[in-house]
Amino acid sequence: MDRGHSRVEKAVGLKNPGPRCKLQGGIGGDGVSILGLGAVEAHPAVVGAGFWIRALARIIDIAYGYVVGLLGGIAAVIVLVILQALSLVQPGWALRMQHGRLLLFPLSLIGTLLYHTISEGGCGASLGKLICGVRVLSEQQTRCSYTAALIRSLAYFVDGLVFGLVGYLSMNKTQLQQRHGDHWARTIVVPRAQVPAASASSGWTSLGAVAVGTFAWALPMTSAMVVLALGG
Repeated sequence: MDRGHSRVEKAVGLKNPGPRCKLQGGIGGDGVSILGLGAVEAHPAVVGAGFWIRALARIIDIAYGYVVGLLGGIAAVIVLVILQALSLVQPGWALRMQHGRLLLFPLSLIGTLLYHTISEGGCGASLGKLICGVRVLSEQQTRCSYTAALIRSLAYFVDGLVFGLVGYLSMNKTQLQQRHGDHWARTIVVPRAQVPAASASSGWTSLGAVAVGTFAWALPMTSAMVVLALGG
């Protein structure tokens, strides 16, 4: 594990954490000459976003999930009322939906995975991360891929155990604050200010990714409600 941490820290400039100085003639590189003596201070190393700001982002996403579920349920009811008015569904569909409500829980988990995978793969952030000002990047500080977003989202079910204690203990081991999902997906979560310009997403791209992710979150549950109502 230590060698794995060294590989990651070296990739993002954390072999020796904190600001570093190097000697070279005059002003050059990415640093600033100190008193014209040729000592150049490099840019500060990347530091991962901490546990509590990420926990807040997750709480916001959970609250958002309740809103998505509520709106999805309303959409399903509207569709069923229209279908009943057209005599395409038999009365009693509300009771049939209640009988199949246990099916909605696994579908909500699938929807959650789709939401985080699409939003983080599309712009590096869910709604909670956008609000809290943190972004998901690869270890090379490039944009997070959809595959990496899926891996880290699946791993959340491990990191989230014991109210997030599993992820918290993993994050405390390095300055990059990587939970197990980040290690497995080779990702990091950083403050928005540390995102390289080439890896940043525009506001419209971010809103679009979150919107598509939200639709993917609601679709399984809404579709299941309609199917259950029609199945009686």
